[in-house]
Amino acid sequence: MFRSLPKFNEQNYIHFITTKTFHKYPYFGDSRCCLILLEELDFYRKHLGFKVLGYVILLDHLHCLIFWDVEEYPELTISKIMQVVKSHSAKEISYYIQTGRRKPSLSPYSRGASEGSHPPNSYEWENKGKVHTKPKAQIWQPGFYDFNIYSEKKLIEKLNYIHNNPITAGLCENPENYQWSSYSQIMEIEKNPIFKIDFLEI
Repeated sequence: MFRSLPKFNEQNYIHFITTKTFHKYPYFGDSRCCLILLEELDFYRKHLGFKVLGYVILLDHLHCLIFWDVEEYPELTISKIMQVVKSHSAKEISYYIQTGRRKPSLSPYSRGASEGSHPPNSYEWENKGKVHTKPKAQIWQPGFYDFNIYSEKKLIEKLNYIHNNPITAGLCENPENYQWSSYSQIMEIEKNPIFKIDFLEI
């Protein structure tokens, strides 16, 4: 699954993150909102230096596994990561809900797309006109849940939890049939994923 694991210690560990939408509103029932969130994760992991080891986007929340080398990026914190990802994804999702289009000046892809991910042809940002969905005042709930992972056993446990979440939520019968997760990529089923997770080589 992973080529190697980080040397776990009090400073170096994997963060299992859960963050929910405001009032559990199902924004991510819209595939384009999922794509916006993945674009933001992709841009900021390259900009800030963290890695995404696994993820799933459900209708009203995100689970993801985040890691960075604390010796290489000593000033980076999980709070900073989540603040920028949630803040900018909220602006872009809100704009999309109100207009039905992607604002180029906000998109990470207007600042230079990374090689790790790409929006597939079916999600090209065309001018769709006004979306008849009343925009909400807030996209994300304040804060997030952070569980620290110090062992390979706990990492595998959390990955299994993440990938089985869509089944538990009644969104699919098999994790490989759910588009917005890292399962098919980790299992080497999907060869050209929308969002490429990071494989540790430490």
